[in-house]
Amino acid sequence: MKVQYAQMQALLERGATFLGKGKAANALRAFDDAIAINPGSAEAFCCRGNALADLGQLAEAVASYDRAIALDPRLSEAHDFRGAAFALAGEFELALQSVERALLIAPDNFNARNNRANLLREVGRFDEALAEFDLLIAREPAFAAAYSMRARTLAALSRHEEALHSFEKTLALDPHNAEALCNRGTALNFLDRPEEAVEAFEQALALDPGHAEILGNLGAALARVGRLDAAESCFRRCLAGEPGHVDALLGLAGLISRRRGFDEAGRVYQRVLTIDVNNVAALRGLAGALEELGQHRSALICYDHLLSVAPDNAAAHQKRGFLLVSRTHHAEALLSFDRAKALDPALEHSAVRLHAAMHLSKWEDFDAQLDAVRHAAAAGDPGAMPFPVLALADDPALQHRCAQILADSHQQIPATPLSGRYPRHERIRLGYFSADFHHHATMQLFAETLEAHDRDRFELAAFWFGEDMGDQWRSRAKGAFDTFVDVRLKDDAAAAQIARDMEIDIAIDLKGYTQNCRFGIFAERAAPIQVSYLGYPGTSGAAAIDYLFADEVLIRPDARNAISEKIVYLPASYQANASLKPVSRLATRQAVGLPEQGFVFCCFNQNYKITPDIFACWMSILRRAEASVLWLWVNHEPARQNLARNAAELGVDPARIVFAGSEPTERHLDRLQLADLFLDTLPCNAHTTASDALRVGLPILTCPGRSFAARVAASLLTALDLRELVADDLAEYEALAVALAHDPARLAAIRARLIGGRLRSTLFEPPAMARKLEAAYSAIYARHHAGEAPDDIRITA
Repeated sequence: MKVQYAQMQALLERGATFLGKGKAANALRAFDDAIAINPGSAEAFCCRGNALADLGQLAEAVASYDRAIALDPRLSEAHDFRGAAFALAGEFELALQSVERALLIAPDNFNARNNRANLLREVGRFDEALAEFDLLIAREPAFAAAYSMRARTLAALSRHEEALHSFEKTLALDPHNAEALCNRGTALNFLDRPEEAVEAFEQALALDPGHAEILGNLGAALARVGRLDAAESCFRRCLAGEPGHVDALLGLAGLISRRRGFDEAGRVYQRVLTIDVNNVAALRGLAGALEELGQHRSALICYDHLLSVAPDNAAAHQKRGFLLVSRTHHAEALLSFDRAKALDPALEHSAVRLHAAMHLSKWEDFDAQLDAVRHAAAAGDPGAMPFPVLALADDPALQHRCAQILADSHQQIPATPLSGRYPRHERIRLGYFSADFHHHATMQLFAETLEAHDRDRFELAAFWFGEDMGDQWRSRAKGAFDTFVDVRLKDDAAAAQIARDMEIDIAIDLKGYTQNCRFGIFAERAAPIQVSYLGYPGTSGAAAIDYLFADEVLIRPDARNAISEKIVYLPASYQANASLKPVSRLATRQAVGLPEQGFVFCCFNQNYKITPDIFACWMSILRRAEASVLWLWVNHEPARQNLARNAAELGVDPARIVFAGSEPTERHLDRLQLADLFLDTLPCNAHTTASDALRVGLPILTCPGRSFAARVAASLLTALDLRELVADDLAEYEALAVALAHDPARLAAIRARLIGGRLRSTLFEPPAMARKLEAAYSAIYARHHAGEAPDDIRITA
């Protein structure tokens, strides 16, 4: 018996040695030989279970531990190791039960207590886990692993400061613990100490240069501090070693998206989705990339898939709403915005939501919704988007505040470092920045002015970042410039750098805060002098924009403080316009749905500009001018229904509202001649539509407000010497509309003056507009090279 016992012990020791060397198969054979000698050895079955567990044969390992326990129910180690096998199989509750039995048998079993602490953490019983780790540390103060797991438990409780302290304790005991260094970096990230986090991850990587998790975490930290090239290198190194590392793929795709490499980013997000088809981050990122690439239908499918997986993802509902607004699906967008707000009130985008409602002429709680926008602006909430506010409130201070919030979301490089960098150029170098070098209102107004620029004195470059419509307007735009630069897939910094490398003297923003704008390029300082013109009728609220081109009518003295830029006052009207051309007279009242007899008021502004107040004024006009109709351009059927209902509620037969749809420009100008008087909107006037009306001889009645956008029609009418069509308030506006409807001779005289005034004025002369702009550019360029700061300037030429 003694010989057999000695043989068995030798085999157990041999098996333990094999296990220590990672040779579990050899160990298993030794333990089986030991059992053959003594089938009643609980210790041998326990050791056999360890070998099987190391081989990944977990069910067989548990069976071996069960045999050991059957032979010796008080063998604490067998209960403990059985728990470890269950844990490896993901059966954490069974594992915890086994480990707790081990501790009942042997309360001092240190390994079992350590396992219990880790299992409590796995099942989310964090406070109990912390108590266990504290017991382990009290018993063994140099046990680095306990400090490390205690720290990870604190991190799970979002107690990151305490977690950091525990990770540092771990490192004091084990300075070369790469995992603890990595976790320390993660804690520093949560504590908003990103530079220190980078240092921690770099230290971890020095200890384990190929560790995928460390590379991924370092990449994310480097991206956060703006070291994008180094971040990309880390992500790619991580993926070279572990191609399916999801976090690294997401980090790389996000980084590429930041650089506007949306095509490549989309492919990387798709790699994630081949690993996990329901990965929310990848679906969200892919949707954003597709949207930027103009693949809006596919982007919407991505959002819908995401929300089928995560229906309570408030941010996705909001993003979906924005996409739907851009595609003019406003009713569906409202549902998305409301769902996002219900899930997370902090995601309320009050201005955009109200803007979408205005496209549908849904005015329920208009005042309350506008108050929400005001409150958002007062709180500095990015939900107070500036563009929608132009058409919602004639409040220059509110418009300035909303613009300032958006501007401040970009880090703006001051002008000083660029001042004087470029030598004087023989030809002043102008850079026009826009997404709209295609069939768009801006090009309709401005194309001929661009073509009329004096190329002996000015060199023109276009910086384009819009959708490729492939139309003749884009071809025409390209011909208007000396250089046409596609920066669609360049990030803001890179686009600005291209402009600086070209030594652009004056960068002109033709977008402002309208759809597809790229204000970030101006925040990065594309040129020493930066100007806002034509595309956005308001202030940028940004220190990065030096000048706003306007005129004396647009900027009231009492609203000057609500403009952040210095103002260049152009003579007459600021607005560029296409030249006058013959317009056909083929349209008939019958063909467009108008009555053969009676007075026709019209408004061809987009219906989001129609506020409850201005519509109520129009209905009062119709009630007083009985033989009249109101002809409105409204494309959305729900908006038509809402306007008709509101008319009825205000005592006007809905049949007196005639709706028009979209038409090509030539046919639109033709039909406009059928109207008698164009009624302007407030607080956002007609701009391009005003030019359309005036060019065909259709008088416009306007009531200017206090803000830039509310005074554009007055600017155009003043340039044509038609101040009698500019009312001082809505009461005068209403009275004058009714008077003109009842006085055909007076209106005919005004129309005759308009038709004659178009020929005498320079309003529709693009070469004259080009000379005004050139005088402005020359003045601000001379001021810059004289070392003088921007200031208000009046151009008299």
